[in-house]
Amino acid sequence: MRFVSKLAQGAFALGLVAILGVNVGSADAAAQQVTENVIVTTTRGVRTAVAQAPDLDAIFADVHYRDIGPTRQSGRFVSIAADPRDTNTFYAATASGGLWKTPDGIHYESIFAVDDVFSIGAVTVAPTAPDTVWVGTGEANNSRSSYWGNGIYKSTDAGGTWTHMGLLDSGHIGRIVVHPSNPDIVYVAVLGHLYSDNPERGLYKTTNGGQSWDLILTGVIEATGRFENETTRHLGVVEVVMHPGDPDTLYAATYDKVRRPWTFNPGGPGSRIYKSTDAGAHWTMLEGGLPMGMLGRIGLAVSKAAPETVFAVIEDVNVDDMSDDERYQELLNGQPSAGTENIDFIWRSTNGGENWEAVSPDTGRGVGGGPPYYYGRIIADPNNADSLFMLSSCSLKSIDGGREWVRAWQGIGGDDHALWIDPNDSDYMVLGYDHGIGISRDGGQTWYHADNLSLAQFYSIGIDDAYPYNVYGGIQDNGSKRGPSTSRSGNIAFEDWERVGGGDGMYNVVGDSRYLYNEEQFAGEFGRLDLLTNERSGNLRYNRPQDEEQLRWNWNAPIVVSPHDPDVIYHAGNVVLRSTFRAENWTEISPDLTTNDPAKIQGIGNIRYCTIVSLDESTLVAGLLWAGTDDGNVWVTKDTGANWTQVNANITGNPGYWVSRVEPSHHDPATAYVTFTGYRRDDFGAFIYKTTDYGETWTDISANLPDEPINVVREDHRNPNLLFVGTEMGVYVSLDGGGSWYNMRGDMPTVPVHDLKIHRRENDLVVGTHGRGFFITDISWIQELTAENLSHAVHLFGVETAIRWKNTSRSERSAQNFAGESAPTGSVLNYMLASPAASAPTIRIYDGERLVRELTGSNDAGMNQVIWDMDFGRGGSGGSGGDNPNRPGNLVYSPAPEGLYRVVLEVDGQEYSASARVLDDHWWDKQF
Repeated sequence: MRFVSKLAQGAFALGLVAILGVNVGSADAAAQQVTENVIVTTTRGVRTAVAQAPDLDAIFADVHYRDIGPTRQSGRFVSIAADPRDTNTFYAATASGGLWKTPDGIHYESIFAVDDVFSIGAVTVAPTAPDTVWVGTGEANNSRSSYWGNGIYKSTDAGGTWTHMGLLDSGHIGRIVVHPSNPDIVYVAVLGHLYSDNPERGLYKTTNGGQSWDLILTGVIEATGRFENETTRHLGVVEVVMHPGDPDTLYAATYDKVRRPWTFNPGGPGSRIYKSTDAGAHWTMLEGGLPMGMLGRIGLAVSKAAPETVFAVIEDVNVDDMSDDERYQELLNGQPSAGTENIDFIWRSTNGGENWEAVSPDTGRGVGGGPPYYYGRIIADPNNADSLFMLSSCSLKSIDGGREWVRAWQGIGGDDHALWIDPNDSDYMVLGYDHGIGISRDGGQTWYHADNLSLAQFYSIGIDDAYPYNVYGGIQDNGSKRGPSTSRSGNIAFEDWERVGGGDGMYNVVGDSRYLYNEEQFAGEFGRLDLLTNERSGNLRYNRPQDEEQLRWNWNAPIVVSPHDPDVIYHAGNVVLRSTFRAENWTEISPDLTTNDPAKIQGIGNIRYCTIVSLDESTLVAGLLWAGTDDGNVWVTKDTGANWTQVNANITGNPGYWVSRVEPSHHDPATAYVTFTGYRRDDFGAFIYKTTDYGETWTDISANLPDEPINVVREDHRNPNLLFVGTEMGVYVSLDGGGSWYNMRGDMPTVPVHDLKIHRRENDLVVGTHGRGFFITDISWIQELTAENLSHAVHLFGVETAIRWKNTSRSERSAQNFAGESAPTGSVLNYMLASPAASAPTIRIYDGERLVRELTGSNDAGMNQVIWDMDFGRGGSGGSGGDNPNRPGNLVYSPAPEGLYRVVLEVDGQEYSASARVLDDHWWDKQF
């Protein structure tokens, strides 16, 4: 069972749970230290029998995470499919947040709960069997944050349950087409792996509902030996469309690309359009005026209003006055072109692909959006052969068959990836884009945006020490956001979130709970925001003199506020920078810490490589810094950068991959942890190492971690043996310093965890996901899961200080709102039983020697919890208590005043005690 989901004032819950911590702190120093001084004692006897070991797998499986949002951002939607019986019901697929279903465009439910996949490339409903829904996993947009899948899934009960139907190594699926009258015939466009070649690429077909698959269109670019860096590679298929009146006629587009961590080769000689007139048995490459040579992504569209008219948007990567061989060599080298690339055109054929003409205007810039590999979709209106939509960063619309183009819509969109148009009513459209879902009932003139989907794609997160504390995060294509960790007035609403930065949001780090340092991609608009006055000091990014080589900044360039002096700020490109006063001055304190590989620093495809991607300062020793780079280097300095030591060569088994995190220990200055991610090499192993001698030697502590790339590791500030890692699938915990690991995903959905923060005052684990926003769980009880405590038959955990928040809100809230879950209202009392108790335990609350409340707990083995609502109960003619056994109706209740209380747990005649502090809200009228 899981509890503590949405607790109102005075509510309580019992059961197996990992609860959300309540705030610790007070207006005076003694109150602030109360959590450190909690005393847990046994007051009446100790069991001498050896306790049964608790089932930690079961305990961690029941960890509860509060989903707090935000919602307006809503993540990247990539595919839309509607139920033909009632098109108000549709399915919306996301790049990293699973599949959602709505019956009306207003209410949404996440329906794709699969343990080892979260990224989707395509969703399709069978036209003559609408309860049959197909999902192709792995996003087909070739971004730096595009995640892989593990094949294709099928539901025959409208998304209620799912069955894996094969294509396990498909990697990324671009499109699914189901036969209009035979739901067992399905075509699937498979791109394959994103960062490596694999032979499973191509177009697949099943005639038996997915029981078996045939590869019906593929290709191989053989290495000829004539070109440098040339390798044999297989061709994927990114697009397949079916003739509206003849299901045996198909059009498909192959896609010849190569992505590496340091570059993106957008095209080659293998990207072409093919046609079959016999249901895929034979294929003909279409020419008839189409561009040849070096091509990239191709999008195709056919309208049922004119079935013989075919449209294509083609990424043309040829260069004027450059031979195919010369251009091909540039692409193989992953280097910027010496010439000017051709622009992308819309092509049209009115005779089924036999002849083609370029119909979009030659304005000097392409119509495919930029970069084309991220979009590449053209949509034909099913009811109007001349109406077209070109999806891109700023989508365009044509009403004359592609010759003239105007902006498609206003007030919505930006980075658009999917557009569904009702086949019976073109005024009804659903748009999927980087910021969520838009629904129009008037052909795109006005839109409704669904604001109640918690789907933000965070890169890095931050926290402050306000009351209650705030969380901060940088979001893909949605800037940076700030919101409360809990609300004084019920749920955390849409209106509680603030925009604190623009662009693609990256690092957000707070100093003194007042000054926020954040940036956009590639350290753009790096600056300082005064959260009290709202004054923005930017752009404060360091730049070398114009006649010197400029720094290289990663997409997500690390920012560090010194834990020893909040005025000291660190920032990193390919060197480490230090400011002595709030980013207003800078000094280079390191050489180039990367490999500075000339072949890799020139990469194309909106990539900068050979950069520092992880930087942190020890909380124990000022000037003890650790740094990691995207090209596998790990460095340490003990003297604020005067001397640096490279230590990655000391790591036995070091894969040399991207360093995802270096974490200095909070208990020993010589100890640190480093994680590498093979995500950008299509290596999905778990790589994590520990040093106890400043990097001279390292130990592999991956132990029993599954094959999931690790993005972040954190060591607990209280318990040196307690570690957390965030992987591309969830959260894992170790109680023995990495000797063994437990899955701690709990009730959090499968989603990539990009960042973790531990709030030192509240003992909360704050989880920043790249797909489903923020999650928070209390870890105060996990901090006490030591070997000694686990050996006890009964353990009463220390009690986090509870604050009786003042509800001062007068704000109106939207009727259609996401209910971000606040922390439970009350004092959370946790205890663990090694085996079931004979009877229900009793929890008594004492004010001095006076008994002020008595509660009843669960006698189940494992973790148990009771929430004291911070009220006294005394005899008298009280109101009705309903069916709540811990708030009987024959008592009169009054608020417990601020103070320290004694908690006594009685289990089968034995007593255990702890202290609990209740605080008034001293911060209700203060900004910080």
